Amino acid sequence: MTFTRFLRAAAVTVAATTFLGLTAHTATAQPPAFDFSDCPAIPAGADPAKWRCEVLVSTGTVRLGTLAELPTGSMRLTFAEGELDGKYAQVFGALRSEPVRVPGGLLGIPEAEANPLLRMDIQLRYGGFSDFYSDGDRMGTQHLKLGVVSPLVPKKCTIGSDADPIVFRPIRTAGPDVISTNPQVLRFTISDNAFAVPGPHDCGAFDRLLSKRLGVPARAGTNAMTLTTYVGLRGYA
Repeated sequence: MTFTRFLRAAAVTVAATTFLGLTAHTATAQPPAFDFSDCPAIPAGADPAKWRCEVLVSTGTVRLGTLAELPTGSMRLTFAEGELDGKYAQVFGALRSEPVRVPGGLLGIPEAEANPLLRMDIQLRYGGFSDFYSDGDRMGTQHLKLGVVSPLVPKKCTIGSDADPIVFRPIRTAGPDVISTNPQVLRFTISDNAFAVPGPHDCGAFDRLLSKRLGVPARAGTNAMTLTTYVGLRGYA
């Protein structure tokens, strides 16, 4: 099932439940402001009427390696899905996220945070592959990496890479909650605690320090990420 069909099915379920006089799982929270500027161009020859751009706005928590649980900051993931030559197809748009401050900085001590040179942020980034085809509560697969942001660390430094990514296979654990029907917006919670975290890449002389500081590589089952996600849709027609 695609995300679009997932949204439609959820909306139909809520409408039917309300019609039968039962309690519909409808949320009262206000949806975020969706930014569709990263919607990708659809493939040449595709029928725009059969394509939609989807924007996923997420916040949550992440635990990796030996780091304590941290907020993920706000993330916006954009992609398009539709029909091409009679088959389901997807086009990735962009993943944008906020950097998150790591307590203790590069050295893992309070004094490091007071020194601007020793501060450290991590930032979720796209790892080169995404598949948003869902199967029941399984919500596809996304390859991710973590940017390491610090004045002393090379700008290309990441935990994981496109060739050796964090493979995030989220499972829906709550929802969908219908936030709005016009425009159609749903909210659900996803989680994965079975992924491994690779070691540092392109970090130069900081490879060993970051491996020890973050406890990476970290085997599968020792890490976790939980996200609450709002989904907004816009057609291409």
